[in-house]
Amino acid sequence: MTSLNEMIAAGQLCCCLRAKTMFYQVEGLEQAGDPSVAEARTYGNLWCVQTQSLLGPDGQAVDLERCRPGRSCCETA
Repeated sequence: MTSLNEMIAAGQLCCCLRAKTMFYQVEGLEQAGDPSVAEARTYGNLWCVQTQSLLGPDGQAVDLERCRPGRSCCETA
């Protein structure tokens, strides 16, 4: 699975998109058989750096489908 960091660096997602999984490694947990890894791989709750909320500057929800090039507030790397 491609990480959010990789997708943002490639310009596929807005660089203001954030998730908790961007700030820690789950690879070691995966090898240890930690059941929370499957949940962490779904990226969990997402938020916008600009608004610090679940809504972007345009008032629309923040998610993997919407925070892409073409959205008025999207900033790509």
